[in-house]
Amino acid sequence: MSALGAEALAERSISTQSDLQAAVPGLMVRETQSNNQLNYSIRGQTVDAFSGSSTAVVPYVNEVPFTAGGIASFFDLQSIQVLKGPQGTLFGRNATGGAVLSMTAQPTNEYGGSLKLGYGNYDAINVEGVANVPLVADTVLFRAAFKIARRDGYIDNVYRGPVFKGNDNSELGKQDSTAVRGSLLIRPSDTFQNLTMVQYERTKGNNSGTRIYSYNTCGSKGADGTPLACGAHLLFGPQLDANIGFPGAWAAVLAGNPGYDPTGIQGVLARQNNQLGFWQVNDAMPSFHSGEDWAITNTTTIDLSDNLKLKNILGFSHSRAIDSTGQTGTPYLLISNFDVNRPGNGALRNFANEVVNRSFSDELQLQGSALGDGLEYIVGGYFQKLRNHTIFPQSYFGLSPVIPPASTTSNFKSNDRAVAVFAHGTFDLGTLAGLTGLKLSLGGRYAWEKISLDHLPGGTFFGLTTPSTKFDRASWNIGLEYQATSELMLYAVARESWRAGGINGVAPPALSATLTNTDKFKPEVAQDFEAGLKYNGDLGGMRAHAYLSAYTMKVKNVQRALFPTNPVNPALGSIAITVNVPEARIKGLEADLGINLSSWLELGVNAAHTRAKFTKNIARPFGVPTTFGPVADVPRWSGSAYAVATVPLTGDATLKLRGDVYSQSSFYFSNTAISLTPGTKLPGYTTANFRIDVDDLVAPGLGLGLWVRNAFKEKYYVGGLPLGGSLGVNSANVGRPRMYGAELRAKF
Repeated sequence: MSALGAEALAERSISTQSDLQAAVPGLMVRETQSNNQLNYSIRGQTVDAFSGSSTAVVPYVNEVPFTAGGIASFFDLQSIQVLKGPQGTLFGRNATGGAVLSMTAQPTNEYGGSLKLGYGNYDAINVEGVANVPLVADTVLFRAAFKIARRDGYIDNVYRGPVFKGNDNSELGKQDSTAVRGSLLIRPSDTFQNLTMVQYERTKGNNSGTRIYSYNTCGSKGADGTPLACGAHLLFGPQLDANIGFPGAWAAVLAGNPGYDPTGIQGVLARQNNQLGFWQVNDAMPSFHSGEDWAITNTTTIDLSDNLKLKNILGFSHSRAIDSTGQTGTPYLLISNFDVNRPGNGALRNFANEVVNRSFSDELQLQGSALGDGLEYIVGGYFQKLRNHTIFPQSYFGLSPVIPPASTTSNFKSNDRAVAVFAHGTFDLGTLAGLTGLKLSLGGRYAWEKISLDHLPGGTFFGLTTPSTKFDRASWNIGLEYQATSELMLYAVARESWRAGGINGVAPPALSATLTNTDKFKPEVAQDFEAGLKYNGDLGGMRAHAYLSAYTMKVKNVQRALFPTNPVNPALGSIAITVNVPEARIKGLEADLGINLSSWLELGVNAAHTRAKFTKNIARPFGVPTTFGPVADVPRWSGSAYAVATVPLTGDATLKLRGDVYSQSSFYFSNTAISLTPGTKLPGYTTANFRIDVDDLVAPGLGLGLWVRNAFKEKYYVGGLPLGGSLGVNSANVGRPRMYGAELRAKF
């Protein structure tokens, strides 16, 4: 587990999910298609973009699980904890990869608040405020917080052809968000407490999109001998004439589509790499983002006795996101997530991709101790109902007037109902058996999950049905902890957990008897063994900590997204489905080290070494053997080093300087790089971040901060979209350029 308190989050300038990666060893924050599509990855466990899987790393707010990519509460936080490995016997949902727990700041019994005003390059504006009001002393406490963030796009789009009505895609990655939160704590007695949090967030702007990274030439093969799809190379370029037997075809396409690059797909890639800047693209597709998120959490705690507590955790969330973005980084209509053939002339949002998620969950826990405090235990029940509505329009191969663009729309609703019971106990064998310092933990969970899906009017598969599917399975945990000294603890743990299978809403629900159906996928099961040590103590009179761990994990029926050609009508291009890769093995080492060399200087380093491999790597989507490997989004090495200097000034004033350097090795953004999608390896990179804070110099509670991220303008990638298996082109998402700013803080 990695834990960051409010002060640690502030001094590391962590204000978004993406910022968290450099602070936690082994955590990756993936951007597959754009800056508005984020997923966590821990120890090779993740959920791919466009996948029907439940997330392998579950995000929580106030102990309530939320859908990936939903609410982002990175302001006025009490803490963030990152748990690694299979989860499920202590709280929440069962998961194979881990959990990211965000706790919002609770109301306190003091009048007070804060205000922060920030401004940076790209006309970035950040305003945050907090007000804490005890309505009835010690009994009814209220806290309100808000955050406003604005920033211009950091990617220059050089495309100058016609754009969708009302859409300006000249700058990509624009941010415009407003979030407000209210928390009410009711504490009528020492034995009863109820905390309610309500948050609303609205996001606008557009998407960063991707830039073309590689393409397949016709007749080429993958490393395993698989013939490669080459639609982009076949159709977009001067070779179109010969390939379709129509002299003058490419000239006609260029005349009908101003803004198309006449040199073809090969020329577009050459221009991207040799003429355009790293943060420049030539993308014809419109870019639009609109999001709206509601979240409610309610936690009730009742002390039944000195050693028994009842706790109920209720949560509700509703999120809606509408997006249009470039998916290939080219000036052509190769693929889009809006329907160019849909009738009407309305706003872009009416033609774009729309996803609505609604979740309700309730968890009841009984926490206590027994056997003379030799046993600490938790027993609980969990319920969650998830509803999803996806409208996923796509258009392909815009070669008018020679070949009209094809289009298709998926329109479906899915329901996921999960019920579970769990228990976890920690036995102090020192108290129970005289084995001083030794504790044994045992945990178990049994979960049932039912998933159904309905195709709706307007969708390609309306009228066809996919039967609902059910899953149930146990999770377990067994561990030993040995407190060797007051400063050193050793531990070993073995665990198994799972995540449910599901239904591929964009896959054909019924195919011919000779073609295997792939509208469903199986549950994924992860089993791991981890051992490590945690040291907190003095080293030669200097305060130090060392957290070391080693693990090995086996995962069966690994859920991974694939982008094959539509098996019903190949002319309709690509679809996204989740398939099961039979088995993977992940091994790794992680370290978090720090030392206070003096009262004013702290040094630290964290690192992760991860080896992931598909040990059984042949899947058969639609009956076609497909070779998987290497495992995507898993750099072999990643880590950061930091130094913090705190210098006292006059009176209570302090000056704090912090520097962080983050580095990671190369990684793949496709799980089929050795077969369908070669050319999907991203290079490693190193970035540096710095921050200076001065507090209480001019007046008590007044502070000034200066910060810079990616100080040396490192050019790096944060993910990609591997469409080479169907369209013959892969694109990658660039990281942030150098960003800097200043902030003024006041506490009252």
